[in-house]
Amino acid sequence: MNKARLEAFTDAVIAIAATIMVLELHPPKSDSLHGLLTDWPVLLSYIISFTMIYIVWFSHHNMFNKAKIISTRTFLLNGLWLFSLTLVPFATDWVGEHPDATIPEVIYLAVLLLWSFTFQLMDEQVIRDNPDVKRDVSNNIISRLLLYGGYIAGIILAVFWPISALFLVGLITIVLTMQLVSIEPVKEK
Repeated sequence: MNKARLEAFTDAVIAIAATIMVLELHPPKSDSLHGLLTDWPVLLSYIISFTMIYIVWFSHHNMFNKAKIISTRTFLLNGLWLFSLTLVPFATDWVGEHPDATIPEVIYLAVLLLWSFTFQLMDEQVIRDNPDVKRDVSNNIISRLLLYGGYIAGIILAVFWPISALFLVGLITIVLTMQLVSIEPVKEK
């Protein structure tokens, strides 16, 4: 597979997803700070989702810089991962508009779980195809169990207290951002 073409396509899809999310933001109905703050769930869900997209874009870039071989399986897993990524703007908008509703919160968390899991599958495939590739600090069983466990806990929380799930995802995003700082970027080949 042509790695450069796959990376270019992936970058384009990520950019489009981020653009779609920002286009869903609308100015407040009033010109006051209070008017802006009444839309806090929309802004919070946007900030969380954009940050997640940016973190995963960095991780994807770093992973593909280390890889010499991109197999057909990696190519297909990348497509599945991108598909789940394209659901993020929809879920973000829905949860931002209905932060106290169970179904939007559950769908949002399910999309993030699917998106994370497909990234993990792709990451593992790249490592299988390139045995000399060193794992990032975020690619270990404890980090992944905390990530997936957090999303599953959020789904359960959403049933009883929907808005708490959004705050849990925010906490997960903060932890992932802190992890990102410890990842040593791979030099361009």
